[in-house]
Amino acid sequence: MLFTIVALLSVVGVVAGLTFHRFWTTREEARSTIIYVEIFKKYLAWLALRTIQSARKASPKAWWDYVKALPSWRLPDLEKWLFIGFYGSFAYLAASGFFFAIFVPRGLYGFPLVGHVMAGGLFAACLAVIVIFKGRNFISVPKPVNLSLALLDPRKMGITAARVKFAAFWLFVLAGFLLALTALLPMLPLLRTAGQRFMFEFHRYSALVSAVAAAVYVDLELFESGRPC
Repeated sequence: MLFTIVALLSVVGVVAGLTFHRFWTTREEARSTIIYVEIFKKYLAWLALRTIQSARKASPKAWWDYVKALPSWRLPDLEKWLFIGFYGSFAYLAASGFFFAIFVPRGLYGFPLVGHVMAGGLFAACLAVIVIFKGRNFISVPKPVNLSLALLDPRKMGITAARVKFAAFWLFVLAGFLLALTALLPMLPLLRTAGQRFMFEFHRYSALVSAVAAAVYVDLELFESGRPC
């Protein structure tokens, strides 16, 4: 129950944060006042309108066209299949793991569990390769933060989309490592029942952190590339 509550609150928080970022960076009325209550009212009005517009445009064909337009399909063959394996395994892990954790009291079992374990191995292997070849692009943080009293102002805290994206990438990598670790350790004859339960819970929360970090990174990446959401 606690995990379900934390997961739902995390989803609400991520959606609110990402949508407010889009509102703040694309709408003139967001900067028309310094009164937080007025900004919040304008944000809610914009969010309601965007939700209605997105719902009207949503359809299986529209989503399929959007997927086919993703740049991953235009990568070299080896890199393309690397990312297909990475995205596909992560999508299955997230879907199967969260569905059984939230809606099935018994938890993950049977053939979905077998698929989960196999997808976990593929995900760990692909993640390792991606970190080796792409990690260098996320090492240097642009525009270092200067310590000053201006940091007390939420609008001048130095939190930029680039910094958040960098943080989301490495948080995702760390969560992925913890996911692999907490999946492998219970398979070894090292832990008693209490340790097994701890690893199970730690694995679920690592998965939640991984999903949140992935959602933040992907949304900011697509937003910066000018793609519609």
